[in-house]
Amino acid sequence: MFAKTAVIVLAAAASIASALPSSEPPSRVESSPRAKRTTSSHYGLATVYDQEGAYGSCGQKHADSDFIAALTPTWQGSSYPPKYCGRKVFITNTGSGDGVGGKGNSVTVTVEDTCPGCPSADSIDLSRGAFSSLTNGATTGNVNIEWHFCNVNGQC
Repeated sequence: MFAKTAVIVLAAAASIASALPSSEPPSRVESSPRAKRTTSSHYGLATVYDQEGAYGSCGQKHADSDFIAALTPTWQGSSYPPKYCGRKVFITNTGSGDGVGGKGNSVTVTVEDTCPGCPSADSIDLSRGAFSSLTNGATTGNVNIEWHFCNVNGQC
């Protein structure tokens, strides 16, 4: 009886100890660049927009050649500054039905604006520079994308 009780007490102590927070940072094995993701993937459409010398919703002016993006209000919210201003996003072109090229191309952009007219919650409006890089030089159209946020340090 004593041995059975001792085993139960030791098992309970071990499970409690394993659930306690550790002062050591967690170790992580990264087998590929995709292992560095901090959030799950999202799927939508990438469209292109001009900066036209105007301020974005994040309060900055950018050139059309800058690699910036506008997220939908679903992500940005309604506060100022919008929630994801300054965050990096990694975007991959997954193909297009309207002849826009660049399938497989990827870009990293900085969120600097909000896109209230984007076609779905996970769609992203891109500056001309970012869209051109993602699509092998296309200037109009849209392309299917897979995207995720980079971590807060900008590591994708």
